[in-house]
Amino acid sequence: MKKILALLLLSPLAFAEKNEMIPLQEWVTKQNNIGVSETLYVSYRCIGLYTMMYSLLLNAPQEGAMQTIKDSKEALEILIASANIAYNTLTPEAERDFENNLSISVMPIAENYQLEANRSWTNTGQYFNDYIQADGEVCKVVAETFTKKNMFQIK
Repeated sequence: MKKILALLLLSPLAFAEKNEMIPLQEWVTKQNNIGVSETLYVSYRCIGLYTMMYSLLLNAPQEGAMQTIKDSKEALEILIASANIAYNTLTPEAERDFENNLSISVMPIAENYQLEANRSWTNTGQYFNDYIQADGEVCKVVAETFTKKNMFQIK
């Protein structure tokens, strides 16, 4: 688990031009059914968000930054574990490579969140705009739900 977390956090975030992701709540609302593949996508979105937040705040001097880093790390551990279970449910055992899939899938998401944070900083002087905060609220609920429902028993 620590190896996966380190891989995500130490990977450089490359920058694209525009965040193409719709707000997470809007995406969830458009789904007819939240099954295992949708759970995996939401987990990856949240992992991307928390990875970006963790990286952004790692050396931040602001009050509350250390608590946000701690909370992000805890959420990442929960989300990575649940994503691993969802991935294993969807992928035949002989074809599984969760670490590679996680890295390939999450990095573009984290890059989009970084773009959003950079644009927000340029426009307002704050990294966490309404888009990031709204997705953060969804991800907080998702991580809490995974913990409460023991998501580690996905069928």
